[in-house]
Parts: sequence; structure tokens; C-alpha cells
Amino acid sequence: MPERVAGAVPVAEPHPPLAESIAAGIAHEVRNPLNALQINLGILEQELREILPDRTGHVFEVIAKIARELRSLDDFVTEFLRFARPPQLSLEAVPIRSLLADLTTFLGPECGRKGVSLSLVIEGGPETVVADGFQLKHAVLNLVLNALQATPARGTIVIAVRGDAAGLAIEVRDTGEGMAEAVLPRAFEAFFTTREGGTGLGLPITRRIVEAHGGTLAMHSHEGEGSVAIISLPVGPRAG
Repeated sequence: MPERVAGAVPVAEPHPPLAESIAAGIAHEVRNPLNALQINLGILEQELREILPDRTGHVFEVIAKIARELRSLDDFVTEFLRFARPPQLSLEAVPIRSLLADLTTFLGPECGRKGVSLSLVIEGGPETVVADGFQLKHAVLNLVLNALQATPARGTIVIAVRGDAAGLAIEVRDTGEGMAEAVLPRAFEAFFTTREGGTGLGLPITRRIVEAHGGTLAMHSHEGEGSVAIISLPVGPRAG
């Protein structure tokens, strides 16, 4: 099995089913009026554009600001629902290297726009792993986007694969700002974030996906020296 990083953040116990049900219900109650607000704001903007010739006026700036805030809230509700629901896995033999190669190709332009280099390094490990390919790709996607937020221009992000016949490790390494010693223990805490506009749900969602596969997620980081997120997975079907 891949080694665990010393000092890695321990994984908390999953939320009970009742809490998940309540959280999902609250999120749905927010989503309905939110959708109504977005629809009616669009109607209002369209009607104002028919009667006001100056489309650069202050009223349209206000509408654009409201629309951005509503989209931000909608994104949060989407993430909250994903966090509230236990991952439903569809397990199959996943060709892990091609999955990560596709993800690297997909995220390359986004990283390039920020001036950050993204690469995939195969250091070993099995050709396939029994997993839900969509969920696993989403977990790694979250880690790369989290790394991208923390990495300045001319920095690097590396997705590395290693392991043996018994286990697989997927690492996401970055040369970003890293985490302070006081912040690291809270890295997987739901709703905790140090970034303006962040939901604080990306890492908790990733952890739940990994745990559902019978694996672990750990974070190793030093302030000013970057971070390494490590997904460790069994190669065969999850236990239990």
C-alpha cells in the first residue's frame, strides 16, 4: 500500500443519515426561491433594456451585481447538496492513467490562463483501479482547483500516480502559498475557508468521495512551501 504522509490530517467520522437528510431538505428549500429570483431578475433586466436606452446606466450595473451574487449562491447550494448526500458509487475497473490524462488535458487551459504549469507524472502504480470513474475524477478535479487557487503565476501543479499491486496513491502537489500550521488541522472541516468567496466544501466533498471508495485523503503543507494532497485507494473493491 502507498505510504501515508507523517503528520497527515486525521479523517473525521462521517455525518449521520438524519443530518444528511435535514441538510438536503434545507438546500432544496433554498434552491426553489433562488431559481425564482434568477428568473425574475432576468425578466426585469429584459424589460428595462426595452425602456432605457442607456445600457451602461447604474441600474444595469446593480442588476449585474445581483446576478453575480445569485450565481455565487447557486454554486454554494450545488456544493452543499453534493456534500449533504453520500456518494452513490457505480464501481468498475477504471483505467486510472487515461482518466488522469484526460483530466490534465481538460484543466490545462484553465491553469495556463493563470500562468500555472500543470503536468501528470506516472511514478508507478496499477493500470486499473476498481472505482467510480466520474466520482474519482471529480475528487481529483477538486484538489487541482484548490491547488490552482493557492498557486501564483509561474507556479507548478503536478498530478503524480504511484503505488503497487495492492494500493494506489494519487498526489496533487503545488508550489503555492501553503497552509499555516494553525490552519492545516482544519483543512477538511466543512465550511472552513480562508478565501473570499470560497464555500469551504471542496475538500470535505473530496474526502467523502475517497472514503466511499474505502480510501483515505491526507494533506501535507507548509506555509510558503506549497501543499501535497494524497488520495490513497485500495486497488480492488472497497471493504464492506
